[in-house]
Amino acid sequence: MKKLIFSFLFATCSLQAFAQQELIHPKEQQKQGIVQQPQPYIEVDGKQVAQASLVLITARHIESAEVLKDEKFGDKAKDGAILLKTDPKAKWVTIQDIYTHYRIPATQQYLRVIINNQLVKDTSLILANLEQIEKVEVKKQDITAPVRWSLNDEEEFLYITSKPQTKK
Repeated sequence: MKKLIFSFLFATCSLQAFAQQELIHPKEQQKQGIVQQPQPYIEVDGKQVAQASLVLITARHIESAEVLKDEKFGDKAKDGAILLKTDPKAKWVTIQDIYTHYRIPATQQYLRVIINNQLVKDTSLILANLEQIEKVEVKKQDITAPVRWSLNDEEEFLYITSKPQTKK
């Protein structure tokens, strides 16, 4: 009986360690056959932007969109490229403008940024329309959420939530 209980506990601990390892080293997931979502290269008016920024760009400001599958952008566009041209009257802001507009203290500007539950790996690629942002807040991740951004339950993030898209 002791051997059975020990075997069960050992198997449980091994599975838990494996799951934590997958959260810590996501690049190894590709080696194990897990399919990653395509990450196309995205440009708005000639500037590269983060994929999460697309929810902060209103559709009414987009004049044209072009999807490319060629080698024009090299390795960074291995999953294709999306080129958006916007209305010249549209006002675009960067993460620094968001910090200023929402009075985010300098001590919180180092936080990792989440836009609509999507982690932004490079905040310098954020491009937004301020009227599309519903709220900006500093908070810890929900430990019951299906996606975890950190194994540290105490880590704080800058959460940006967009307004719902309205059809016009």
